[in-house]
Amino acid sequence: MRVLILSDVHGNYDALRAVLEGAGRWDYLWILGDLVDYGPEPHLVVDAIRELRPDLVIMGNHDHAVAYGADCRCAPELHELSEYTRRAVSLRLVSEDQVEWLKSLPTARELEIGSSRVLAVHGSPRNRLYGYLLPTLPREEILLALTPSPYAARPRPVSADLVVVGHTHLQAEFGVGSTRVLNPGSVGQPRDGDPRAAYAVFNAETMEVEFRRVEYDVRRVVEKLKSLGIDPRHLARLAEILLSGRV
Repeated sequence: MRVLILSDVHGNYDALRAVLEGAGRWDYLWILGDLVDYGPEPHLVVDAIRELRPDLVIMGNHDHAVAYGADCRCAPELHELSEYTRRAVSLRLVSEDQVEWLKSLPTARELEIGSSRVLAVHGSPRNRLYGYLLPTLPREEILLALTPSPYAARPRPVSADLVVVGHTHLQAEFGVGSTRVLNPGSVGQPRDGDPRAAYAVFNAETMEVEFRRVEYDVRRVVEKLKSLGIDPRHLARLAEILLSGRV
């Protein structure tokens, strides 16, 4: 059973198409949130994901921001850029029907696949929309991030075999006790120094994960942003991130 896992498409329809065309066969499709903001075609991304009818699709912090007019609470160095692209692109192109669909998305899903119990969230079990679950965190912080209750003073990690997350835009796999954490990276805006679209394929029978990258025409995406009349300062910043794969 092959599971195609995608996250953080961020309005980058070209990157999404490249992933879908290059992924080959899959049995299940999991989407871990953040379909909108930053990229030039959030409306096309939402439509494409809806048409695919994923087996699992989770709300991300940017989806929540577009759906409810809320602050995305992203990293300080990207907050202004996020707010700008939400106003100038996402809220301009995403329809009322698409907004209602974004509102309908859950912030977490629990399921079983093969012999594995899975928890899917965008951020972390403790902070579903905004938490960052990174392998570089101290162990105690990771255990607390894996604790479902935001009020717990001490770690009480979720009883899942696999926790799948997005939000960091970094591909990662690490174990904490009996729990395995998997992040497929970002389809539409990688931030690990590799500008190629990132995703993962998980084999639920062998429990093996394959991290993959695929090239796409990044400059075409930049040109699409330019055609929307993006402010030159913000356009330069977006182009730098897309072309370098770094913030």
